[in-house]
Amino acid sequence: MKLKDWLKVNRKFFLERDLRYLMRNLYPQVPSFYFELDSCLDGDKLAYLDRVKSLYIKGMPLAYILGKEEFFGLEFIISQDCFIPRKETELIVEKAIKLIKEHSFKYILDLGCGCANIAISIKKNVESEDVIIFASDISYKALCIAKKNLSLHSLDIPLIRADLLAGFKKASLDMIVANPPYVEERYIYGSLLYEPRIALQASERGLFFIKKILLEAHYYLKEKGYLILEIASYHKDYLEKFVVNLKTYQFVEWIKDYSNLFRGLILRVRKYG
Repeated sequence: MKLKDWLKVNRKFFLERDLRYLMRNLYPQVPSFYFELDSCLDGDKLAYLDRVKSLYIKGMPLAYILGKEEFFGLEFIISQDCFIPRKETELIVEKAIKLIKEHSFKYILDLGCGCANIAISIKKNVESEDVIIFASDISYKALCIAKKNLSLHSLDIPLIRADLLAGFKKASLDMIVANPPYVEERYIYGSLLYEPRIALQASERGLFFIKKILLEAHYYLKEKGYLILEIASYHKDYLEKFVVNLKTYQFVEWIKDYSNLFRGLILRVRKYG
Protein backbone atom coordinates (compact mmCIF):
# COMPACT_ATOMS: atom_id res chain seq x y z
CA MET A 1 0.00 0.00 0.00
CA LYS A 2 1.23 3.48 -0.86
CA LEU A 3 1.21 6.25 1.72
CA LYS A 4 -1.32 8.27 -0.27
CA ASP A 5 -3.71 5.30 -0.26
CA TRP A 6 -3.37 4.87 3.50
CA LEU A 7 -4.03 8.57 3.99
CA LYS A 8 -7.08 8.46 1.75
CA VAL A 9 -8.65 5.81 3.97
CA ASN A 10 -7.43 6.96 7.39
CA ARG A 11 -7.06 10.74 7.26
CA LYS A 12 -10.60 11.20 8.58
CA PHE A 13 -9.67 9.59 11.90
CA PHE A 14 -7.00 12.18 12.81
CA LEU A 15 -6.89 15.85 13.64
CA GLU A 16 -4.84 17.52 10.91
CA ARG A 17 -2.19 18.76 13.35
CA ASP A 18 -1.79 15.28 14.81
CA LEU A 19 -1.64 13.68 11.38
CA ARG A 20 1.15 16.00 10.28
CA TYR A 21 3.13 15.30 13.45
CA LEU A 22 2.65 11.57 12.97
CA MET A 23 3.93 11.82 9.39
CA ARG A 24 6.96 13.84 10.51
CA ASN A 25 7.80 11.03 12.91
CA LEU A 26 7.26 8.42 10.21
CA TYR A 27 9.55 10.24 7.76
CA PRO A 28 11.93 12.30 9.94
CA GLN A 29 14.54 12.72 7.20
CA VAL A 30 12.35 14.53 4.65
CA PRO A 31 11.12 18.17 4.81
CA SER A 32 7.52 17.14 4.15
CA PHE A 33 5.69 13.83 3.99
CA TYR A 34 4.16 15.02 0.70
CA PHE A 35 7.46 13.96 -0.90
CA GLU A 36 6.67 10.40 0.21
CA LEU A 37 3.05 10.12 -0.95
CA ASP A 38 3.95 7.62 -3.67
CA SER A 39 6.25 5.57 -1.46
CA CYS A 40 5.15 2.07 -0.48
CA LEU A 41 4.57 1.35 3.18
CA ASP A 42 6.53 -1.71 4.26
CA GLY A 43 5.17 -4.14 6.83
CA ASP A 44 6.78 -2.37 9.77
CA LYS A 45 5.46 1.08 8.83
CA LEU A 46 1.99 -0.28 8.13
CA ALA A 47 1.89 -2.12 11.46
CA TYR A 48 3.11 1.03 13.22
CA LEU A 49 0.41 3.18 11.64
CA ASP A 50 -2.29 0.64 12.41
CA ARG A 51 -1.19 0.53 16.06
CA VAL A 52 -1.18 4.32 16.32
CA LYS A 53 -4.61 4.56 14.70
CA SER A 54 -6.06 1.88 17.00
CA LEU A 55 -4.97 3.73 20.14
CA TYR A 56 -5.84 7.15 18.73
CA ILE A 57 -9.45 6.31 17.87
CA LYS A 58 -9.88 5.02 21.42
CA GLY A 59 -9.07 8.53 22.60
CA MET A 60 -5.43 8.27 23.63
CA PRO A 61 -3.59 11.53 22.87
CA LEU A 62 -1.00 11.22 20.11
CA ALA A 63 1.72 12.55 22.44
CA TYR A 64 1.31 9.53 24.70
CA ILE A 65 1.22 7.11 21.77
CA LEU A 66 4.43 8.53 20.29
CA GLY A 67 6.04 9.31 23.65
CA LYS A 68 6.90 12.83 22.53
CA GLU A 69 5.42 16.26 21.84
CA GLU A 70 6.54 19.53 20.28
CA PHE A 71 6.49 22.73 22.29
CA PHE A 72 7.99 26.13 21.47
CA GLY A 73 9.87 24.61 18.53
CA LEU A 74 11.46 21.93 20.72
CA GLU A 75 10.71 18.25 21.18
CA PHE A 76 9.96 16.79 24.59
CA ILE A 77 9.78 13.26 25.93
CA ILE A 78 6.28 12.59 27.24
CA SER A 79 4.62 9.81 29.21
CA GLN A 80 1.33 9.38 31.03
CA ASP A 81 3.17 10.41 34.18
CA CYS A 82 3.06 14.03 33.06
CA PHE A 83 0.74 16.60 31.53
CA ILE A 84 0.95 17.12 27.75
CA PRO A 85 2.29 20.60 26.86
CA ARG A 86 -0.34 22.76 25.15
CA LYS A 87 0.02 25.35 22.41
CA GLU A 88 -1.52 28.12 24.53
CA THR A 89 1.21 27.71 27.14
CA GLU A 90 3.70 28.93 24.53
CA LEU A 91 2.14 32.38 24.98
CA ILE A 92 3.06 32.26 28.68
CA VAL A 93 6.63 31.32 27.78
CA GLU A 94 6.89 34.14 25.22
CA LYS A 95 5.87 36.72 27.83
CA ALA A 96 8.25 35.27 30.42
CA ILE A 97 11.22 35.39 28.04
CA LYS A 98 10.44 38.99 27.09
CA LEU A 99 10.25 40.12 30.72
CA ILE A 100 13.40 38.23 31.74
CA LYS A 101 15.34 39.98 28.99
CA GLU A 102 13.83 43.41 29.68
CA HIS A 103 14.54 43.33 33.43
CA SER A 104 17.69 41.17 33.41
CA PHE A 105 16.04 38.77 35.82
CA LYS A 106 18.26 36.06 37.26
CA TYR A 107 16.25 33.67 39.43
CA ILE A 108 13.24 32.03 37.77
CA LEU A 109 10.98 29.23 39.02
CA ASP A 110 8.91 26.95 36.79
CA LEU A 111 6.34 25.94 39.41
CA GLY A 112 4.66 22.58 38.77
CA CYS A 113 7.03 21.88 35.91
CA GLY A 114 5.73 18.52 34.65
CA CYS A 115 8.03 17.50 31.79
CA ALA A 116 9.93 20.82 32.25
CA ASN A 117 8.78 22.24 28.92
CA ILE A 118 8.45 25.77 30.33
CA ALA A 119 11.81 25.79 32.12
CA ILE A 120 13.67 24.30 29.16
CA SER A 121 12.01 26.59 26.60
CA ILE A 122 12.89 29.66 28.66
CA LYS A 123 16.48 28.54 29.25
CA LYS A 124 17.03 27.77 25.56
CA ASN A 125 15.75 31.19 24.51
CA VAL A 126 16.97 33.74 27.08
CA GLU A 127 20.52 33.39 25.73
CA SER A 128 22.15 34.26 29.03
CA GLU A 129 24.26 32.08 31.28
CA ASP A 130 23.39 34.38 34.19
CA VAL A 131 19.75 33.26 34.26
CA ILE A 132 19.22 30.50 36.81
CA ILE A 133 16.02 28.50 36.41
CA PHE A 134 14.58 26.09 38.94
CA ALA A 135 11.88 23.55 38.11
CA SER A 136 9.67 22.02 40.78
CA ASP A 137 6.86 19.49 40.94
CA ILE A 138 5.16 17.42 43.61
CA SER A 139 5.19 14.35 41.35
CA TYR A 140 8.35 12.23 41.46
CA LYS A 141 7.32 10.51 38.22
CA ALA A 142 6.92 13.84 36.42
CA LEU A 143 10.35 14.93 37.64
CA CYS A 144 11.82 11.72 36.19
CA ILE A 145 10.45 12.74 32.78
CA ALA A 146 11.77 16.27 33.32
CA LYS A 147 15.22 14.82 34.01
CA LYS A 148 15.12 12.94 30.70
CA ASN A 149 14.24 16.14 28.87
CA LEU A 150 17.08 18.04 30.52
CA SER A 151 19.42 15.34 29.27
CA LEU A 152 17.84 15.46 25.80
CA HIS A 153 18.46 19.21 25.59
CA SER A 154 21.85 19.12 27.37
CA LEU A 155 20.74 21.48 30.13
CA ASP A 156 21.49 21.62 33.83
CA ILE A 157 18.38 22.90 35.62
CA PRO A 158 17.85 22.06 39.31
CA LEU A 159 14.81 19.82 39.76
CA ILE A 160 13.07 20.11 43.11
CA ARG A 161 10.33 17.91 44.51
CA ALA A 162 8.04 20.23 46.44
CA ASP A 163 4.42 20.97 47.19
CA LEU A 164 4.10 24.32 45.45
CA LEU A 165 6.46 26.81 47.16
CA ALA A 166 7.30 24.79 50.26
CA GLY A 167 11.05 24.79 50.89
CA PHE A 168 11.93 27.85 48.83
CA LYS A 169 13.66 30.82 50.42
CA LYS A 170 11.45 33.86 50.83
CA ALA A 171 12.08 36.97 48.73
CA SER A 172 14.53 35.03 46.56
CA LEU A 173 12.91 34.81 43.12
CA ASP A 174 12.61 37.36 40.32
CA MET A 175 9.85 35.46 38.55
CA ILE A 176 7.51 32.53 39.08
CA VAL A 177 5.90 30.96 36.02
CA ALA A 178 3.16 28.40 36.60
CA ASN A 179 0.64 26.37 34.64
CA PRO A 180 -1.14 24.89 37.66
CA PRO A 181 -4.01 22.38 37.66
CA TYR A 182 -7.20 24.36 36.94
CA VAL A 183 -9.69 21.93 35.39
CA GLU A 184 -12.91 21.11 37.22
CA GLU A 185 -13.66 17.40 37.59
CA ARG A 186 -16.79 17.68 35.45
CA TYR A 187 -14.68 18.79 32.48
CA ILE A 188 -12.32 15.81 32.64
CA TYR A 189 -13.51 13.38 29.99
CA GLY A 190 -12.43 12.00 26.61
CA SER A 191 -8.71 12.29 25.97
CA LEU A 192 -8.18 14.12 29.29
CA LEU A 193 -8.88 10.84 31.10
CA TYR A 194 -5.45 9.63 29.94
CA GLU A 195 -3.63 12.50 31.66
CA PRO A 196 -2.61 12.47 35.35
CA ARG A 197 -5.35 13.98 37.51
CA ILE A 198 -2.77 15.57 39.78
CA ALA A 199 -1.65 17.75 36.86
CA LEU A 200 -5.16 18.69 35.72
CA GLN A 201 -7.82 18.76 38.38
CA ALA A 202 -8.49 21.42 40.98
CA SER A 203 -11.34 21.94 43.40
CA GLU A 204 -13.16 25.22 44.03
CA ARG A 205 -14.28 25.47 40.40
CA GLY A 206 -10.71 24.88 39.29
CA LEU A 207 -9.32 27.72 41.38
CA PHE A 208 -7.82 25.94 44.39
CA PHE A 209 -4.18 25.92 43.25
CA ILE A 210 -4.33 29.29 41.51
CA LYS A 211 -5.64 30.93 44.68
CA LYS A 212 -3.05 29.15 46.82
CA ILE A 213 -0.24 30.37 44.55
CA LEU A 214 -1.61 33.93 44.62
CA LEU A 215 -1.79 33.85 48.41
CA GLU A 216 1.79 32.60 48.80
CA ALA A 217 3.87 33.68 45.78
CA HIS A 218 4.47 37.29 46.86
CA TYR A 219 6.37 36.04 49.91
CA TYR A 220 8.87 34.23 47.70
CA LEU A 221 9.26 36.90 45.03
CA LYS A 222 11.61 39.83 45.35
CA GLU A 223 10.13 43.30 45.53
CA LYS A 224 8.56 44.04 42.13
CA GLY A 225 9.05 40.40 41.14
CA TYR A 226 6.70 38.90 38.54
CA LEU A 227 4.14 36.11 38.71
CA ILE A 228 2.86 34.61 35.45
CA LEU A 229 -0.06 32.18 35.64
CA GLU A 230 -1.97 30.21 33.05
CA ILE A 231 -5.70 30.20 33.79
CA ALA A 232 -9.00 29.01 32.35
CA SER A 233 -10.77 31.76 30.43
CA TYR A 234 -13.84 31.64 32.69
CA HIS A 235 -11.66 32.38 35.74
CA LYS A 236 -10.81 35.88 34.56
CA ASP A 237 -13.59 37.86 36.26
CA TYR A 238 -13.21 36.08 39.59
CA LEU A 239 -9.43 36.42 39.63
CA GLU A 240 -9.59 40.10 38.78
CA LYS A 241 -11.59 40.73 41.97
CA PHE A 242 -9.54 38.27 44.01
CA VAL A 243 -6.24 39.95 43.13
CA VAL A 244 -7.62 43.44 43.81
CA ASN A 245 -8.75 42.31 47.26
CA LEU A 246 -5.32 40.81 48.02
CA LYS A 247 -3.66 44.21 47.52
CA THR A 248 -0.26 42.54 47.11
CA TYR A 249 0.01 42.59 43.31
CA GLN A 250 -0.18 45.08 40.51
CA PHE A 251 -1.86 43.96 37.29
CA VAL A 252 0.54 44.00 34.35
CA GLU A 253 -1.28 42.15 31.59
CA TRP A 254 -3.98 39.63 30.75
CA ILE A 255 -2.77 37.17 28.13
CA LYS A 256 -5.16 36.14 25.36
CA ASP A 257 -4.86 32.93 23.35
CA TYR A 258 -5.22 32.38 19.61
CA SER A 259 -9.03 32.38 20.00
CA ASN A 260 -8.95 35.74 21.82
CA LEU A 261 -9.80 34.10 25.15
CA PHE A 262 -8.13 35.15 28.41
CA ARG A 263 -5.67 32.35 29.25
CA GLY A 264 -2.94 34.00 31.28
CA LEU A 265 -2.25 36.61 33.91
CA ILE A 266 0.88 38.65 34.61
CA LEU A 267 1.24 40.28 38.03
CA ARG A 268 3.99 42.24 39.75
CA VAL A 269 4.52 42.26 43.50
CA ARG A 270 3.45 45.59 44.95
CA LYS A 271 4.30 44.98 48.57
CA TYR A 272 4.73 42.11 50.94
CA GLY A 273 1.65 41.11 52.85
